[in-house]
Amino acid sequence: MPCNTAIGDFFMRGGRTATTWTGGSWNHGETKTIRVPAALADEIMVYAKALDSCKAVSHGNSRDIILQAIAAYIEFKKASRHPNQYGKELDTNTRAWDELRKFQKLVQERPEILGLPE
Repeated sequence: MPCNTAIGDFFMRGGRTATTWTGGSWNHGETKTIRVPAALADEIMVYAKALDSCKAVSHGNSRDIILQAIAAYIEFKKASRHPNQYGKELDTNTRAWDELRKFQKLVQERPEILGLPE
């Protein structure tokens, strides 16, 4: 069943045919055959099963990903400023940035509090 559908939508409508069976192994329904390199098949199946069960799939260290996202956000904000808007440089030391700085420090120094791997 897709991650965002109701349970009632999961059950088949209509009668049984020669090709229907109960208890398919994929939550998202119909499958198709694809060709993948044999050396990668097991890893691809693990990834596909994780996606199908609506588990978050992360490539790399979650902590690093979050810190990179914060840095990218700051760069985005710098780039989106007009030259005459409150000075030429973005100052992230203002009160408006307090919570983001606290979050950034928490991810850097105490990731276990947020349930992130160290």
